[in-house]
Amino acid sequence: MKILIVDDDEFTTRLLQIQLRALGLKASGFEVIESSSGGADALARVEAAPNGFGLVLCDLQMPGMDGVEFVRHLAAMGYSGGLVLISGAAPRLLQTVEQLALRHGLDVRGTLRKPVEPGALRAMLAPRRPESAQASGANASPASPASLADVVALEKAIAAGELFNEYQPRIDLHTGDVVGMRALARWQHGTRGIMAEDDFLPLVEQNPLAMPLARATVANALHDAKAWSADWPGLDMVVKFSVASFQDLGVPDRLTALAEAAGFPMQRLVLVLSEARLPLESPALLDILSRLRLKGVRLVIDEFGTGFSNLAHWADLPFSELEIDRSFVGGVARDTSRRAIVQATLALARELDVLAVAKGVDDPEDLVCLRALGCNMGQGVALAEPMPASAVPAWLEAWPQRQERVLAAAGKQP
Repeated sequence: MKILIVDDDEFTTRLLQIQLRALGLKASGFEVIESSSGGADALARVEAAPNGFGLVLCDLQMPGMDGVEFVRHLAAMGYSGGLVLISGAAPRLLQTVEQLALRHGLDVRGTLRKPVEPGALRAMLAPRRPESAQASGANASPASPASLADVVALEKAIAAGELFNEYQPRIDLHTGDVVGMRALARWQHGTRGIMAEDDFLPLVEQNPLAMPLARATVANALHDAKAWSADWPGLDMVVKFSVASFQDLGVPDRLTALAEAAGFPMQRLVLVLSEARLPLESPALLDILSRLRLKGVRLVIDEFGTGFSNLAHWADLPFSELEIDRSFVGGVARDTSRRAIVQATLALARELDVLAVAKGVDDPEDLVCLRALGCNMGQGVALAEPMPASAVPAWLEAWPQRQERVLAAAGKQP
């Protein structure tokens, strides 16, 4: 796998090559660094070897084809590797182009200001989890088109029990305690390999698979929880739920039956719903949400700030938590705009008396900032990587020793 640097500044290119080699290419899965002084040449290289470049670092200000045009063409050719945007321009412009690239569906690893700092560059080399590339932007395009063949394949996979979950811990950012496990649904696709839930959840939004998929995901989560519930009885199980299921008034009773069969308390079940897809005009929505809350299930708004964000609706919906979207969390320590949004969201959460959860806490500096701002909980690779169910008990056993190091690195609160 190769890295491609696209920059017309020869000094910057040479410096990046030196820094990348000093950080250790092979440890990050890369073998070769190539460079190009222009967008057209770089696109030709990528097109000639579509699977050869795992990471592209692109300057925004170049003669001929600028970085914005380059990003557009890169997305059009279906580039699937990582992208890092570099510029000495104003931070807000860099942020805008980052969002543009995310909306094109590109796997944006982040942005770098010139001169590039080695520590920031190191973070860009880390491999991304399957969900990160698609979830890192508020409106990132789903990787999988909702074709009939995909829907049929997913239906068969659900019926055959081929879906499984990985788990990522939720951490109390004040105490460092583990408060729950976020279930991340996975599908072992025949040709695409392991697909993350954000890739295939859109497949069920307009067809009858919503409830079978939700039932399979929750059933897997509750089954897996048995392996650690005896030794860690207080952990929540957090599951993302397709909002297409909220046309079915039987949802609360079906979830109750699943929890009773698994011997899992409903009070520890947490359902995550996408703000952007909530069927706000559905007459069934308030009925279902109210019954779930009466049964003790906690409800979380996902992708907060990227959907309707109408505070009038919040007055009517019985949510107990909100998740701050990773598009705001990533870079919050360095970006004043993101930090202002996060601060406002945390203030709103306090006024509404709900908990705030930061999703996508992948950078230790962002973890420091979130703890200082008073965010309640966090989830991300700066705390723990997603893991298979079989690895959860050992991770929980080891966490008290690791906790001190993680919190110390993040500026432990008194």
